[in-house]
Amino acid sequence: MAYEDEEQLEKLRNWWRQYGQTVVIGVLAGVAAVVGWQQWQAWEARQATAAAQDYAAVVTAINQGDVEAADNRLALLREDHPGSPYAVMATMAVATAELADGRADTAADLLAWVSEERADSPLTVVARLRHAEALAAAGRDDEALAATEPTPDGPLLPRYLELRGDLLVAQGDRDGAIAAYQEALERAPGQRRSVLELKLNDLGGVPAS
Repeated sequence: MAYEDEEQLEKLRNWWRQYGQTVVIGVLAGVAAVVGWQQWQAWEARQATAAAQDYAAVVTAINQGDVEAADNRLALLREDHPGSPYAVMATMAVATAELADGRADTAADLLAWVSEERADSPLTVVARLRHAEALAAAGRDDEALAATEPTPDGPLLPRYLELRGDLLVAQGDRDGAIAAYQEALERAPGQRRSVLELKLNDLGGVPAS
């Protein structure tokens, strides 16, 4: 029995000499991976918290009527956390405040950032529409018309089409405007349909049935 025990022990020693280092490295790598993942998650949580705090500061500044402070905080948020959804939401909030204060050009320039830097954001479709509206308010009709393309699928499509119609009217393109309004009317909810019908009637167009 002692002989067999010694033989088994010798086999274990040989196995350890052959594979022990690999086992140790594997264990250490596994531990490092777990620790690294935990640290990464903790870092992401801190970044999300910081971005949320910056967004809250932007909203607070807007509510206090200090748009300049909101602009400054937005710049920091977009620099430090450009990939955060808070950066997109804060951009839209500041642009709305700028537009309300009559600074349509500034609002348009702010909103352009979303399409250029955060095209993957689910809020991009909304931001693009607001961008086009801000450009139109700034009198930059050609840019506004270009910003409505491509028109998106979904509930905002009628708003895009109506804005295109408004811009085409301003450019003297009656037929193009009628086509845009009619297509918008086909997709618009009930509350907006009456407005589109009035716009069509003003152009002598026939509302879509």
